[in-house]
Amino acid sequence: MTIIKRAWTAVTRKRRRSLTIALIMTLIFTLLIGTLTVQQTMAQLKQSVERNIRAGFSIASKQPSGEVPMDIAQRVQLLDKVKAHNFQSETTAGLPGKQLIDTAGSGVQLDANVAGEAKVTGATQSNLLGEFTGRFYQLEQGKHLGANDQNAALVHKTFAEKNDIKPGDKLDITKDGRRVTVTVMGIFSGKGEKPAVLQSDMAENHLITNLAAAQLLTGSKQLTRATYFAEHPHQLKSLTDRTKSLPNIDWKKFSLTDNGAAFAGVLQNIAGIQNILTIATIGAAAAGLAVLSLVLVFWVRGRLHEIGILLSIGTSKRQIIGQFLAELAIIAAVSSVFALGVGSVASSQISTALTAQTDQSQRIEKTVVQAAPIATYLQAFAFGYVVVLLSAIAATAPIMRQSPKQILAKLS
Repeated sequence: MTIIKRAWTAVTRKRRRSLTIALIMTLIFTLLIGTLTVQQTMAQLKQSVERNIRAGFSIASKQPSGEVPMDIAQRVQLLDKVKAHNFQSETTAGLPGKQLIDTAGSGVQLDANVAGEAKVTGATQSNLLGEFTGRFYQLEQGKHLGANDQNAALVHKTFAEKNDIKPGDKLDITKDGRRVTVTVMGIFSGKGEKPAVLQSDMAENHLITNLAAAQLLTGSKQLTRATYFAEHPHQLKSLTDRTKSLPNIDWKKFSLTDNGAAFAGVLQNIAGIQNILTIATIGAAAAGLAVLSLVLVFWVRGRLHEIGILLSIGTSKRQIIGQFLAELAIIAAVSSVFALGVGSVASSQISTALTAQTDQSQRIEKTVVQAAPIATYLQAFAFGYVVVLLSAIAATAPIMRQSPKQILAKLS
């Protein structure tokens, strides 16, 4: 108890000295909190990217109007590690009694028969279409189409408003004398990735149906495109390699395109940032150790007279070191409080900026920056206190290795 009282007295009486040490400690703790909490956010961001960006690949014919045979598509579907699939059939068709959205300002004069057709995409699961996974389209009302839905469709919000269409309404689609009546299950909004020239190129004139409905319109059971998704991004390459090795498939006729480049870059950037943060954490600890040790060396040397007096009245070296450590612990405790506030605010802003930039560039759902777990702050403080302890040992070791007689001789 006497050591604690002496330590408190020493800290409060030498305010300028204590404040200098406190500022250095605050900076060390702040840097450690900042780097470790941002590193935690990068781990969350990596998980979010892997969860939102579906790692997958598509198979399509190299011919402009070519098809993918259903048997080939089903063989790939059965491969291990294929988490989900989406078969697509695309065509253009007429919508009797409905008005399409005009391509205003295009300046292109088109044949009436061509211009009057809408794009129809039949899909196994509408939410797995590239327009939705890429967040170009967003479902506004109703629900997505699933594998069990029959004669169902999604229409664009602008088209629905112009034709007074609501979920549950019926819609006729015609193609070369074939007619399919579908029920509108949902309404979506958004724009296409590329500028539209034809009316059928416009997102507003894009009709999404279940796969069977589109196949009835085309009169073919074959597919325009087959898309597959891996269970995990790191499995994508091995999955595409196994697909290319399937027998009796002429890959000169078909193209296989994966989206690995879409997320590999951002995951690589996140890994790079994590490496930088690891180096920064080590650097902050090393720099803090060097600076604080230097300051504490002068701090200890400036107290030689005090040390000599304590030794002359019978105070042991262990008690003197205990007092010094108690003083540093008091200062470190106060510094930790300030560092916690400053570090939390700074790391939160940095984390928010990094996640927002990644979300926007990758067109994924907004990543919610969660508060770092208590364990992360405890880890930062543990590193900080280790730095303080090592600095104290480095500063006091040269003096404490000397005998009381040697220390007292320096004072005379």
